[in-house]
Amino acid sequence: MENKTGRYFKYAIGEIVLVMIGILLALQVSNWNNNRQNKTLEKLTLVSLKNDLILQAKIIKTQIYEEEAYVDKVDSCLMMIKSKIEIGIMVTLFDSLSERLTFVSNRVAFDNIGSNGKTTIITNPDLNKEIVKYYQHLEYTESVINNNNLYRVNSQFGAYVLNNDLGIQINSEGQPFLADDIGAAKKFRLVKHLEGRRYSAENNREKCIIQLDNTISLIDLINKELNND
Repeated sequence: MENKTGRYFKYAIGEIVLVMIGILLALQVSNWNNNRQNKTLEKLTLVSLKNDLILQAKIIKTQIYEEEAYVDKVDSCLMMIKSKIEIGIMVTLFDSLSERLTFVSNRVAFDNIGSNGKTTIITNPDLNKEIVKYYQHLEYTESVINNNNLYRVNSQFGAYVLNNDLGIQINSEGQPFLADDIGAAKKFRLVKHLEGRRYSAENNREKCIIQLDNTISLIDLINKELNND
């Protein structure tokens, strides 16, 4: 009986050990699968962020180009004021300067990270910090540019053009002309509105140049992280 009992206990202990080993192996396999899935998800997330940033860079370059064009048009108006005002050309420039390009932030991938509760999916803490900082600055840039557009372009310069402070009229052939010479007071207001429009375009351009540099830098950081995998 004692021998049988001893063999039973040895057998039972062996079974327990085998079960424990099986559980540990299953946990290890499960952890390995989870880590692999998380790594795959992290890589897909980084690729999505990178694609968004590439598109964002194109959007910013277009914004810079348009803002520089606005600056050139303002300079053309100011040169005419100093020499001879060609009212037909100035009216065309006024129409163009009354327009503005809305800044668009492309943040689909970044917003998806937060909405899906995967805020820690990017395991590199330094890269994660840079990504958050980038999109905070992107939001700031979008706000500044679009507020400039609403206030300085729409509310100030656009309203000035619509109010027709210069007294521009249309002749029988449909061509614009000035009924009277521009006095000193009108010329002063015209110059100030043009300078305000120029400031808005220059400020928008400078903000975009900084954001473009930030975008390129973040793309480089993401590329390095992807290449480390």
